[in-house]
Amino acid sequence: MTLFDIAKRNLKTNSKQYLLYFYPMVFSIVIYFTFVSLQYNEQIQASATTLGKIEPAFLMSSILLFIFAAIFIWYSNAYFTRKRKKEVALYSLFGMKKKQIAQLLFYENLILGMIALAIGIVIGTLLSKLFVMLLMKLMGFTLITSFTLSSKAVIQTIIAFMTIIMITSVYNYMLIYRHSLLQLFKAEKQGEKIPKSTSIMAIFSLLLLGTGYTLILQPSDSDIWSELGGLVFLGALLSMIVGTYFFLNSFILFTLKRLSNIKSVYLKGVNLVSISHLLFRIKGNVRILTVIALLSTFTLFATGTTFSLYYNLNNITDSNFPFSIIYTVQDEKKEKEIKNLINNSSQHDVKLSIKIPYLKGTGDLTSTSRYPSDYPVIVISETSFMEMGHHTPLDLGSNGALAFNDGNLDQNKDPYTNKDIQILNEKVKIISYEKYSLVNHSIFHFPIVISDALYQKLSTQLESKELQLYNITNEKQAKELTSKIQLTLYDSVRDPDFIQDNIFSSYYDQYQKGLETYGILIFISGFLGCIFLLATGSMLYYKQLTEAVQDQQRYQILQKIGMNQKQIRLSIAKQLVLVFLLPLLVAISHSTVIIQAISNFIQINMALPFAITIGLYIVMYFVYYLLTLSKYHSLVNK
Repeated sequence: MTLFDIAKRNLKTNSKQYLLYFYPMVFSIVIYFTFVSLQYNEQIQASATTLGKIEPAFLMSSILLFIFAAIFIWYSNAYFTRKRKKEVALYSLFGMKKKQIAQLLFYENLILGMIALAIGIVIGTLLSKLFVMLLMKLMGFTLITSFTLSSKAVIQTIIAFMTIIMITSVYNYMLIYRHSLLQLFKAEKQGEKIPKSTSIMAIFSLLLLGTGYTLILQPSDSDIWSELGGLVFLGALLSMIVGTYFFLNSFILFTLKRLSNIKSVYLKGVNLVSISHLLFRIKGNVRILTVIALLSTFTLFATGTTFSLYYNLNNITDSNFPFSIIYTVQDEKKEKEIKNLINNSSQHDVKLSIKIPYLKGTGDLTSTSRYPSDYPVIVISETSFMEMGHHTPLDLGSNGALAFNDGNLDQNKDPYTNKDIQILNEKVKIISYEKYSLVNHSIFHFPIVISDALYQKLSTQLESKELQLYNITNEKQAKELTSKIQLTLYDSVRDPDFIQDNIFSSYYDQYQKGLETYGILIFISGFLGCIFLLATGSMLYYKQLTEAVQDQQRYQILQKIGMNQKQIRLSIAKQLVLVFLLPLLVAISHSTVIIQAISNFIQINMALPFAITIGLYIVMYFVYYLLTLSKYHSLVNK
């Protein structure tokens, strides 16, 4: 019988033991293959026409998925091989050579990986249509999706996971050469000492976290941001990362030691066992808890931000695109055709129709530090501004101007007041900045309002045109009407300069683009969030199960001296809840501060969508806790 035959027989006879490693591998393959299938799905690429090519976003996300899938499989493999060290030692004791044992482990992992790869691709293929439907729904499409199998996705998945399988197989191959026979037999009996901690380091960790929070919550128009800029964010980030490590390493250990000195707490129920266990094991868990806390912070922040943007899409679009349709009037014939199109549309009624004159030219906007010296400008008179529905009296003087929000993310900053811009020979001073949008942001011109007298003066030197503004009902469903109007305006036009010089913007186009953009972002962030949770959860899961194997004899002794199963389970639950809860609470604290800073920066209410994100994350995280508790309890009683 060959070593390959023995490997196959081991998989058949000990299938239950191998499933602990097999399930995570299959799950990782299913997630990765499903995501890669979306990357190459032609229907998605054809539908997302307003976004251009979306492959780069999927490509970067698939790389992250690959990294964390590798981490997940590596941790599950490390736990699986650790449990088998005694078995490997017995092989050696019965006369097998190290090379033969190494080859046996290599074959087992290779066979297991190949089977997982085949099953994962089959399941991923069946699920891909479901995820395509979900993504299309998030992007605002109602198309009937077809069942497809991408050969590119299959090849990419095979290459990616064969790489992971080969690496873990080599790791298993080298296992036998890294340890002596005695080390393998005693692999589960290695203990740890209680680490040292001081009150100074505990306080220092709190100061670091407090500094990071204070810096990141500073208003964007504060002096510290003005003077240091991006260094503030980097400093806050570094302070939070280092503070997290010392908080988990020093502050928590300091707290546990203080609890152990309070007899009324330490000697109550099973607290003695739980606190003692944590004191001995906290050092070995600090790094992994720090990594989990930071990864969970990133997951909550990224998912919460994209979900908030998707949730607030209506408000964002309404703010940035105040008119349903805007275009430059060309001639009476086309105007009549467009009016007929709108009047004959059964789905849309006109709520607002305004035609205003404007001057088109270029201006030197270098003083704003946001635009070049020859950027296109739209000049509107004070009278036209009032006709647009703005009834606030203006005091612009002879050369004053009014500027408006141009889509700047920093809603707290005024980038224009007291800045001078040059239009031909006239120097215009911006005396006021309004935070609302005058025209749709998709119009790449700088709009300003000036006095009627200055407008008349400039009209002799600049090209005068008319701008038609429409607001209609059901503007989010105006795809057909928008296309017809655009076709009427530009169907017979072949000159690209003419198209560039004349304005056209529609609410529907921008809303649909936002729906597609945020839909893809929330889908990708949700996918990455799941794999991040999978990776972080697996780190905790397998780390705690490794400790459970080492604790079997300790709990057997506790049972012999009178501790019943209920007390043992309560003791395990208490020590696990702290291990699981610490990184989660740190992540929620960090991400809440970051989300609050972003919310203040872009002036969007993110509280509800972020709370929903946290709630879903806690539910999935709690499932991991219950699985770990159940498996831990079964292992210590084995």
